[in-house]
Amino acid sequence: MSEPQPPASMLVPALIRQVQADGGFATVLAKGSAYGASLLIVHRWQGVVRLFEKVPTLDGRPCWRVAADGAEAVSRVAAAQQRFDPDLWVLELDVADPARFVPGFGQVD
Repeated sequence: MSEPQPPASMLVPALIRQVQADGGFATVLAKGSAYGASLLIVHRWQGVVRLFEKVPTLDGRPCWRVAADGAEAVSRVAAAQQRFDPDLWVLELDVADPARFVPGFGQVD
């Protein structure tokens, strides 16, 4: 059984501070509710634009999967997800090795 996760309203500012302290860029593109069910991260690194979304796993650990590749697809999928879930947080990161900052990012599907 996994431990309860802190709300997105705590995790997002902490993530932004860590990324910026490392010399990277991070910003909130869309602010969701404090306990938003999902967290999408727009990740730009080395010219690659990808949208990752957090997906549930049977053991409760965070896992991320690629939801879209390329700037146009990222914009389209992010907009569709926001229409579906207004509580969604959308972040943009530009940092080397985001797995250092995002729990479960190393287990990308």
